[in-house]
Amino acid sequence: MDVELAHQIEAAESEYLRSRVQNLAEVSGNPYGARVFSNGDFPCFQVNASPSPMFNRIYGDSARDPQAVLKLLKDSAEHSAVTPLIGKPSALGQYSLVGEAQLERLRGWTHLQFACAIEKVVLSRHSFEIEEVTSKTLAQFADVHAGGFHTKPEYRLLNQASFAEQTSSGRLKICVLKADGKVVAGASMYLASNGIAYLGTAATRKDARGLGYHGALISHRIEQAKKHGCHLIAATALASSQSRRNLQRAGLTTSHAQALYRLADN
Repeated sequence: MDVELAHQIEAAESEYLRSRVQNLAEVSGNPYGARVFSNGDFPCFQVNASPSPMFNRIYGDSARDPQAVLKLLKDSAEHSAVTPLIGKPSALGQYSLVGEAQLERLRGWTHLQFACAIEKVVLSRHSFEIEEVTSKTLAQFADVHAGGFHTKPEYRLLNQASFAEQTSSGRLKICVLKADGKVVAGASMYLASNGIAYLGTAATRKDARGLGYHGALISHRIEQAKKHGCHLIAATALASSQSRRNLQRAGLTTSHAQALYRLADN
């Protein structure tokens, strides 16, 4: 495992997720109770209105300063806060000792992280209609995304708001794919400050799967990343997923595994 590369990918993903929490924090009145804060040089974030591990993460140096990580996990326990640990898949066990505390791996939240130098990617040709999301199509994208990830109805507006960029940074890119004029798939990409284009979430409507839309969205985002001068493409996927196979077809290879951990019950 290339440790330096792994940390760069993790930083890009963290920046992407933090941007979505920041979007929530900047909604007028901050109705979702979102906040971004720091653990030294490591940005952390939480959303009071959502128990999702996507939005409630503590980052830090678990090896050199475990107490700082543990304190924040304890302080944010009511928000189901988690911390990511990385390594080879075989090294990420059900439990991990950080400092003197035992952490428990969150079920269903162990993913592989992938990467590829942008000049080595393999783009697939397609004729699908893909366009940048607009204020008119954001809700349609959010509906497809919510359906793909089984988002509960009470969290759907929150999820949509996390994609509605409130600032003009322009780093969060969202595209939608249309068939017969209707949005059937969509995906996000984040242009991280370290030059990595992080391919964020992607979803396809259930009745439109198996038609090559996800692969087309991968190629489209990579083409956009090239135009923005990014030097590396990174993404995440479950080991057994079709997303993994599509990423590998585009030339991305496994960098490392990431698992989310929370404080184990005493």
